[in-house]
Amino acid sequence: MTASALPAPPSHSRRIVQLDGLRAIAVLAVFAQHALKAPLWMGVDLFFVLSGFLITGILLERKARQQSYFGYFYARRARRILPPYLLLMAVSSVLFGFGWAKHWEWYAFFATNIGDALGQSGHDSLNVLWSLAVEEQFYIVWPFVILLLPERVLAWVAAALILAVPVLRAVATPWFDSFWPIYYLTPFRMDLLSAGALLAVAVRRNPNALQPFRPLALAGCVAALAVLAWLHLHYPRFRAENTPLSNAALYSVSLVLCTSLVVIALQSQGIVKRLLCNPVLVYIGTISYTIYLIHLSVLYALWPLHMNRFVTAALALTITLAYASLTWFAFERRLIHGPAARSGRSTASLNGASSQAPQPRA
Repeated sequence: MTASALPAPPSHSRRIVQLDGLRAIAVLAVFAQHALKAPLWMGVDLFFVLSGFLITGILLERKARQQSYFGYFYARRARRILPPYLLLMAVSSVLFGFGWAKHWEWYAFFATNIGDALGQSGHDSLNVLWSLAVEEQFYIVWPFVILLLPERVLAWVAAALILAVPVLRAVATPWFDSFWPIYYLTPFRMDLLSAGALLAVAVRRNPNALQPFRPLALAGCVAALAVLAWLHLHYPRFRAENTPLSNAALYSVSLVLCTSLVVIALQSQGIVKRLLCNPVLVYIGTISYTIYLIHLSVLYALWPLHMNRFVTAALALTITLAYASLTWFAFERRLIHGPAARSGRSTASLNGASSQAPQPRA
């Protein structure tokens, strides 16, 4: 593959279209898990790796250009995160009441993952916010790490976290009565975000850096899928066992799968690239943040009607896409891209549609 065919390093003004397609696959996997009980909880992990890659790339570029750093980053995050988040809370209050207000502090300070780990949360439809909390907590610290460390040292820190976090999960297992705190809490999920960050550093230092790893990524993807399928078929309770082995190993297998998928997407060509750049997938990936936020509320609103499971899923997906499209064109697009979005000249920056990594309980 020629250098010109490779994706450029992450840039605040350049969009890596195939990652939108990958994001669409991730959010549809999450939806299928909740709507049809498909064993696709790894969709959330894919969002984490994507977020680590995109956000780290943006921050590295801001640092290199000596442009506005913290103000730019947190202002962009606020414009992207808060309006759909606040609208979700309003919709949830109308549909399911104000039970969440008993634990308002978790929702006000992006700490719902802690509330979920403690069993202190509102309506179950709001459980999707746990992964948003993980990201926001990680990004309180990570911009400082990027700013203070040279890129080479940053890569070593990210690699160290990838290796250390599974050990931390194993060591911490006896502290908890179930696997959910391991699944929810930020210290135990940082390896996924760090894997994305490591890819961002590698691509920034050398746009061709991932090319030699494409065969390895394909092998890693196949192997990880095979392991996950085998565990699901032969040990369906493996994830819930809450043992050091299950907590340390299972999410590391997911990390291999999700990191491999990102590498494959970045290096994609031919039919794979055409698939990931399909306009329908790209559009779904663009609005995936709001799809992620609202889809479980829609499902909880429809489940009491006791319709056929597949009919419910189809109706929920239709409503979810309509809601996400409405909010995208009504206000999200303008908040992310500014006035240019009104005339269709949006730059589709990575910190807008492409930097969000939606998320849920699996």
